Amino acid sequence: MLRKDKLILAASVAACICTGTARADYTDKAAGRITNVLTYDGGHFLITIDPMQQGRCSTYFMVPADVPVDARQMLLSRALIAKSTGELVNIGYDGRTCVNGWYCVHRIG
Repeated sequence: MLRKDKLILAASVAACICTGTARADYTDKAAGRITNVLTYDGGHFLITIDPMQQGRCSTYFMVPADVPVDARQMLLSRALIAKSTGELVNIGYDGRTCVNGWYCVHRIG
């Protein structure tokens, strides 16, 4: 990942917002191969990896809604490339907070 991309990602990834005020932290990481990239209108998407152990949330990862479109597209591109090549990825996420039952992704690398 280019230095510029890392700076954009670091500057644009913010807290997951749900009802009231919530704060999301990068508390956990998971390594595996992306098995699903589910895309929705508005640039929203969910991903799953294998292996993924069941935790507080479901086995889905999502990018918080307050992440800017350009950063969201960068993460989506990274997820799609990793899925299509079968590449092993590390996903940094907030393991303590569930938003709509999903983990909030902070990094796909």
